[in-house]
Amino acid sequence: MKITALALALAVTFPSLSMAADMAVKARPAVVASPSVTWTGWYAGLNVGGAWNDTSDTVLPVAGYFNPALLPANPARTDSADFRGSGFTGGVQLGYNWQADRWLLGIETDINYNGVRDSNSVNRPLAAPLTGSFIHAETERLNWFGTVRGRIGGLVTPSFLLYATGGLAYGQVKSTSNLLFTASGDTYVGSLDQTRVGWTAGAGGEWKFAPNWSLKAEYLYVDLGKTSYTDTCITPVGICNFVTPPIAYQTDLHVRENVARFGVNYQFGGPIVAKY
Repeated sequence: MKITALALALAVTFPSLSMAADMAVKARPAVVASPSVTWTGWYAGLNVGGAWNDTSDTVLPVAGYFNPALLPANPARTDSADFRGSGFTGGVQLGYNWQADRWLLGIETDINYNGVRDSNSVNRPLAAPLTGSFIHAETERLNWFGTVRGRIGGLVTPSFLLYATGGLAYGQVKSTSNLLFTASGDTYVGSLDQTRVGWTAGAGGEWKFAPNWSLKAEYLYVDLGKTSYTDTCITPVGICNFVTPPIAYQTDLHVRENVARFGVNYQFGGPIVAKY
């Protein structure tokens, strides 16, 4: 009875102690949520990789012969080749992503240096009744290229994206063509320096290894279409100038390239943080 009376007296005299004890039991530590991964927003980055040429060319006579209808099929004076050189490529990209659950839509543009410098030459004896040889040397290069592409993909995990991409491609194409017929000495020269517009398509994967940083690996097929230029006779006295119009040749190109590259992107803005 004395112990019970003492406890009751303490509770009445020091009510704050009872309240503090009760509060200590009920209080809970604040919960801070970890950042969740988001892909929505602007990003910019760099890319490096390799480019493999897939351009084809044909050179054929187009003026000055007596039967123009047969010119494209004249094998003695026609040459075709494929360019298969390779080189370094690197550039910068800028884009925007929209994420909806596990799906992603985006748009990206890039501008890139292209190091492919390709050449081809042939020295072929002419068939009878023609004499001598037909020598053709040609160069082709894509100095730089850019793209404007859409991206659509799905998140395999919250931080790993697989996507397909495609859209507009453009670039500066340069080419030279030189022809020589050894028996007559006739020489033909032509060149091209042109900004071409075409299309591109490809696929890739991107891994967000930090809230604002990601790494990507990507393949693109770039097709800048078909173009042509004239190879005119530069021999002052030659068979090529004995007819009207003078004999001329044409070089046709279909400019294509394969690009495989790696890149790093920085996403502007921070991740979404849950609040409690």
